[in-house]
Amino acid sequence: MTKPNFGTPDDVEQAAAVLLRGTAAAAHALADLAVRDDRYDQLAAFAAASHATEATSYLPLPDGDPDDSGVEAGHGLVDLLVSLADRLDELAQSSADVRQLRDRHMAALNARDAAVALRNALPVEQGTAR
Repeated sequence: MTKPNFGTPDDVEQAAAVLLRGTAAAAHALADLAVRDDRYDQLAAFAAASHATEATSYLPLPDGDPDDSGVEAGHGLVDLLVSLADRLDELAQSSADVRQLRDRHMAALNARDAAVALRNALPVEQGTAR
């Protein structure tokens, strides 16, 4: 997984939307894995997918298919989601438009919720689920 570009506000929002759509797809794959492997928490994986999907509703639509994003459910993705949420909150604080401020904070909140749910879905010792 490549780290998204956190440059201009438009770049951040576009990278966030792509990463969050990929997160939702990866969380669904993790939920499927949980059916066969009880080390994974299926409901937490569904919650992660739901929060990631909700977060994208506050961002511009990304280009491309989320299944082709190369995002894998793992602890590295959790850290990336937290970093992304921090960056979205920073952007919100500098937003002059009230709607942009709200949308960026809401996307950040849901990205954090997705990170927590994803962390809960993974076994403690697990690095990456495919």
